[in-house]
Amino acid sequence: MYNFAPEYFFEAFMPVLSCLKMTMVVTFASFALAFVLAVVLALVGRINNPVVQVIMKVWLSLFRGTPLIAQLFLFVYGVFPMIPGLSELSLEVKAIFCLALSFSAFMAETIRGAILSVDKGQMEACITCGMTSLQGYTHVVLPQAFRLAIPSLMNNFIECFKGSAMASVVGVMDMMLKAKMLANKSYRFLEVYLCVLLLYWVINMIFVAIQKVIEQKANAKY
Repeated sequence: MYNFAPEYFFEAFMPVLSCLKMTMVVTFASFALAFVLAVVLALVGRINNPVVQVIMKVWLSLFRGTPLIAQLFLFVYGVFPMIPGLSELSLEVKAIFCLALSFSAFMAETIRGAILSVDKGQMEACITCGMTSLQGYTHVVLPQAFRLAIPSLMNNFIECFKGSAMASVVGVMDMMLKAKMLANKSYRFLEVYLCVLLLYWVINMIFVAIQKVIEQKANAKY
């Protein structure tokens, strides 16, 4: 019978927490890049062109329909090393790029749905006032769409935080990889992985609390 050793459980906290910075860097960097890509994808997806629509469907289906771990191995070890300028990048940056590509496919649908939720008359009014389509989206449609998308985008951020743990499989020294190394060294898998699980849970709860505050402030303006 396995005997739980509290001393290994508590000893694992500080070493794992020492890698929290990398976990946060991967999370925020990949989310920020994914957000920019998602906005571009959402706007490109509204172009009424058969070729563009097919490319968009294939692109979104690829990243939404395949495992993140497979995408990481493919891009970090297969695709990026073959692209000039990307092959010299660190594993951390390559992992961030791959995570951003993956998460942007989900966030693009979130933003697209939010844009569709904005009354079409808003854009028509912009055109009538002499604004271009780009100006209409930038100054009128997108600000309203982003407010509507805040709850979903925050959920995307939390998924991005949890998904950042997958970066450990390609060698990024985050909390998950540190926990794996500690467990392999001590063979106290239950204690160490319980430690890292609780840390991810607590941090996730903090993000959930922040999400509620942001939603309340965003809705208070309307």
